[in-house]
Amino acid sequence: MLADVEEQTESLLTIGELSRRTGITTHTLRIWEKRYDSPKAIRLPSGHRRYLPKEIERLRAVARVIKLGFRAGKVVGGTLEELHNLMGFESKRSSKVSPSAQSDFLQSQYDSKINQWLDWIGHFDEENLNFEMHREWGLLGPLAFITNLASPLVTRIGEKWECGDFTVAQEHFATELLSNFLGTRWRRQNERKPGKTAIIATLPGESHILGLQMCAVVMSTTDWKIVSLGLDTPEEDIVATVNQCGAPLLCVSVSGWYGASRAKPILWRLRKELSQKTDVVVGGGGAPDNLDGIKVIDDFNQFYKWLNDPAKM
Repeated sequence: MLADVEEQTESLLTIGELSRRTGITTHTLRIWEKRYDSPKAIRLPSGHRRYLPKEIERLRAVARVIKLGFRAGKVVGGTLEELHNLMGFESKRSSKVSPSAQSDFLQSQYDSKINQWLDWIGHFDEENLNFEMHREWGLLGPLAFITNLASPLVTRIGEKWECGDFTVAQEHFATELLSNFLGTRWRRQNERKPGKTAIIATLPGESHILGLQMCAVVMSTTDWKIVSLGLDTPEEDIVATVNQCGAPLLCVSVSGWYGASRAKPILWRLRKELSQKTDVVVGGGGAPDNLDGIKVIDDFNQFYKWLNDPAKM
């Protein structure tokens, strides 16, 4: 192995070169190396990391196998022979792709996009991020954009901030950009709507807006007319607005940062002060469980189905 490395020292590849020659983003390569110990890096005396040229063909095969529906964790460390065997096996199978393989393939595509977006956020690359968000919105539509890209992206941003991989500046940059993008789109959909009014809000002291913006996007695809109260809304103002608008629905977003224990007593009071004819729905990472008279929504697809229940319209 050492002789092999010494012979190829001059042709060793940087991670950027490996990315360009395989079509796999540098962020994805780093994630794979961290999670699956592949591709294996060679540490130079200078401390820089380099990769053997033979990894190009193997990683191209990994990418093709992932596109066939195999999970990255199962194939990233595979040998070239093993990967070719998988491709040969798949080619002999019926051309009909199973639903689970289709789902795995799509998920791997979404994961790859999210990793690329995170890389751009890390470099404050507004131009690329904006372009791709517009593109994916047009391809997927609002609901799929939220459920498959925006929502998991927000989760990953929070995780990277918590573990110190993102600075406060990077987290704020991403929040500002995504919030503006989503806000513009749902407001366009909300213009001149004749449907029943729904109030959406966050609780007093809440400083995270993206959950509310995603909620609004999902609602904008239905017949509901949205009145958004935004961040940090006093309890009495929420109640007064619901009553003034005669709104049969109040939706509250609670972030994981805000927390269930902090949200629970406020939500109890809101439920008590509002008419029983007004549905109260709460969602987000800090949404508390087991609240009488309050509907807790676990994900945006569930929320969309609930909003389209004929009994609610």
